[in-house]
Amino acid sequence: MKLVFVIGLGALSLLGAACRPLAEKTSAAAERPPQRVEVVEVVREDLSETLEVTGTIEANESVSIQPELAGIVREIAFVEGQVVEKGALLARIDDSELRAQLAEAEARADLARINRERADALAQDRTLAQAEVDRVRSEERAARAVLQLLRVRLERSRIVAPSAGVLGARRLSVGDYATPASVLTTLDDVSALKVSFLVPERSIPQVRPGTLVATRIRVGADPRPVEAEGEVFFVSASMDPSVRASEAKAVLRAPPAVLRPGMFASVRTLLSVREGVLVAPEAALLAGARGVQIVAVGEAAGFQVARFVNVETGLRAGTRVEVRPVPPDTLAPGERIVAAGVGALVLFPGSRVDPTPLQVVLNPLGSEAP
Repeated sequence: MKLVFVIGLGALSLLGAACRPLAEKTSAAAERPPQRVEVVEVVREDLSETLEVTGTIEANESVSIQPELAGIVREIAFVEGQVVEKGALLARIDDSELRAQLAEAEARADLARINRERADALAQDRTLAQAEVDRVRSEERAARAVLQLLRVRLERSRIVAPSAGVLGARRLSVGDYATPASVLTTLDDVSALKVSFLVPERSIPQVRPGTLVATRIRVGADPRPVEAEGEVFFVSASMDPSVRASEAKAVLRAPPAVLRPGMFASVRTLLSVREGVLVAPEAALLAGARGVQIVAVGEAAGFQVARFVNVETGLRAGTRVEVRPVPPDTLAPGERIVAAGVGALVLFPGSRVDPTPLQVVLNPLGSEAP
């Protein structure tokens, strides 16, 4: 029994010796200096969801000018790059044969008219059979039809501008034999400009006629992009299966004169606006096994301490993220949150912190370049 008692006392002595370092560590942790952290305030803002894609500037109308009749080009009536009005003469195909045929058709039409007038007079005296009268009248109508056809063909020997615009390079010369497949030049109507772009599948329900777009185009060596705003007027009903996107087009309002069809453009489309949502910097999010969290600055026993808040994220716009606290956790506008280095800081719930304002200045919402 005595031996057992001695061993028991030794065990208690060893246990006390083991507990002393643990108590000293706990005391040291309680006396650890607060962790310096950079903080910002959570705010409520209107958050815009945008789609940023590339596009191409297009003319309001672009036409390839081609002759309607085959023949020798006898006249070119324009210069390259000329601004023309609708109906302006651009070129003329040789029409000498058509004019000869037209003269013959006019003579036949006059003869048919004279025969019809004579037949009408005889029909009144009942000296001409009705069948003969009908035949003469039919011949007159046929002669007039041939005359009209030749006049139309003669008019088509003149190549005119189908609309107002700017002419492109000339591809035919006087003396060339032109066919309906030949291209004389191009005509671009730049009174209005359009931008064509592709809308990915996930954003198609939010892009419709009337949706606003903003374009930025770099012209030449100027580092400052040219900006223009517009409105969507067309969204394709089908989707390109190779890229899973639909084509959309927007007309630009008052486009700058330096813009040209075919230019590359960066297109930002406003999809939706979330009003009055809690917004935090993206760098403040801490993803872990317990989900997404934000480290807020709270108070306990007169000290500023770390308070971990579980949140759900929503819309993202640049470096801003919509956050919603998961009950029972709360997060109110104006509360300070750790905004930088949350993944590298040694923080745990209740640890003391020394908050300081974030040194990096965040750009105002919507200032990010597309």
